[in-house]
Amino acid sequence: MRTDRLVAVVRAAQNGHELAYNVLIKHLRGAMYDVHRRKISSRITADDWYSDGLAILINCVNKFDTVKPRAKFSTYFITALSNHATDLVRSYYTAKSDFEKTIISENSDDSGNLFNLGTDTYNPEQLCVLRDMLSTTEIAKTPEFKQTVRQLLGIDNENLEFTTRRFEQMQYRFKKAMHTAISKSS
Repeated sequence: MRTDRLVAVVRAAQNGHELAYNVLIKHLRGAMYDVHRRKISSRITADDWYSDGLAILINCVNKFDTVKPRAKFSTYFITALSNHATDLVRSYYTAKSDFEKTIISENSDDSGNLFNLGTDTYNPEQLCVLRDMLSTTEIAKTPEFKQTVRQLLGIDNENLEFTTRRFEQMQYRFKKAMHTAISKSS
């Protein structure tokens, strides 16, 4: 195996030298975008992938054995990136994502626009109609639903004690209530 020029840089990064990460990023940025282009460009934007790649780089630096490396650091990093891309593609096909696709398809029109009967938040008349529709649905009377709607609208960001799962459930219920209210008013 040829000598790995990046081992010394990885060791420096492990010892807390911030500039070592700049050197690693300079050498490995092309690999990040190459994996993105080959594996996951249709699922995630390049900017989001780049931020994922930086997180993976930090994780790889922390776990890489600089004393007795079994592979070059670049190979180790590219393998980790490829595995992460594969995991993202697999997660797209899980039962949960199938459920989400079903919900989205139920709420889209023939041209693929989601919630085409949406509310213009700058139009007071439409806000009043939306308020009336929500007040007639039973789920809108629960305190959790009201809190989530306030968070979705950006009114109440101080109390963020909802878990991600709980927030997703409330978001689903909100979409379902909106769909039901819109279909009743049509």
